[in-house]
Amino acid sequence: MTPTILRPRLAVLGLLAVGLAGCDSTTGPGTADDSVTAQGRVTSADDSARRAADVEGAVVTAASVSASGQTRALSGEATTSASGSFALDTDGSTRAVVLTATKGSFESATLVEAGAFARGTIRTAPMTAETDAEAGVFVATRSRGTAARVADAAYFVTAEVAADLEAGRTTEAEVAAALEASLDAERQQAASDDVEPDEVDQRDDARDDSYRSLRLALAADASAEASTEAFETAYAEAATRAEVEARASARSARARALATERYSRDLASSTALALQTRARLLAATAAAAAIEAEFEARGAAQARLQALAAARAQLVSSLRAATTKAACDAAEAAYATTVRAELAAETGLTASQLAAAASATTSARVSLGTTVNAAGTVDALVTATTDFFADARTAVEGSLGADAELAVEALVLLSAF
Repeated sequence: MTPTILRPRLAVLGLLAVGLAGCDSTTGPGTADDSVTAQGRVTSADDSARRAADVEGAVVTAASVSASGQTRALSGEATTSASGSFALDTDGSTRAVVLTATKGSFESATLVEAGAFARGTIRTAPMTAETDAEAGVFVATRSRGTAARVADAAYFVTAEVAADLEAGRTTEAEVAAALEASLDAERQQAASDDVEPDEVDQRDDARDDSYRSLRLALAADASAEASTEAFETAYAEAATRAEVEARASARSARARALATERYSRDLASSTALALQTRARLLAATAAAAAIEAEFEARGAAQARLQALAAARAQLVSSLRAATTKAACDAAEAAYATTVRAELAAETGLTASQLAAAASATTSARVSLGTTVNAAGTVDALVTATTDFFADARTAVEGSLGADAELAVEALVLLSAF
């Protein structure tokens, strides 16, 4: 197995000589009184299997990461055993923490979410090329002044992105810029929909909780594929657990997807597709959950809700398996067809009426696409997204009438696909 080559960002992390610059706004003080023991394993894995040759003799250190991306070295170091395992006794911290392993030109890293490194024994995800990329992108995004969470980096960075970073086809700064734009768009759209800041914080905390479950599962050698899918699902459903209104969550996720598309388009094609597919998966999951909520609020039968849930599961599965933009488009189109069929059965509207109402949003969609492609700022993109949903609602109501509430809500949510 070819070892990971030292990259400039990792050299910076290895120095860990930058001072503190304030505290994480969501986690309180940046240090904890208790010492901790971080346990983990270092591997030379170059794919998402997270199982590969163990790295013996690597030196492991830890550093806390501030809200502005500055790192502060924590005490102690450990050396990995023949099995690649380590136990690092170090300072506690309530901030996010990056653990770094070095051996000659080899270097890798893994993250621990804010609040988890304060005391006791912490089990870390095995270090791989993918966790290394997640750590680099996380620190780079924080350095841009964006309040990214560890979970955001873990969700955004895939094996494909890690491979492009390793090969030099893209950079951590470029991926961080796309992640920054996507998170800013999501937050700004939520604010425009009057989502309370506390609800956004609770959603983000729930996302970090989902990463914690992933970290512990991987530390326990659980199936990487199953654990990652469970993480993706929990990350996508975090807004629901935080009781963010479903339609607002769907609009925020759609703004995030549009920002990801706009700000990743100049990256390596495989990275751009990976980032855009992740964002589309999040947006599709949120839209599907909102559609189900609309049906349920209007007394739809359990059988119909189950059919919609099954369609959502198929949509998610198809998007996860998609390797082209066309495959993503096809998955969303198949889901929309199922929803329109369930709408017809539930409301008594004909297929032609629903098709005409869906077509009425074409002008709004075209306008949105044009504006997003030309958008020079996230602010402009969010304004375009807000205008799109308003225009789509006007178009659908003009076709079906405002009294057709369920059909209007569902078709407006579908129109963003």
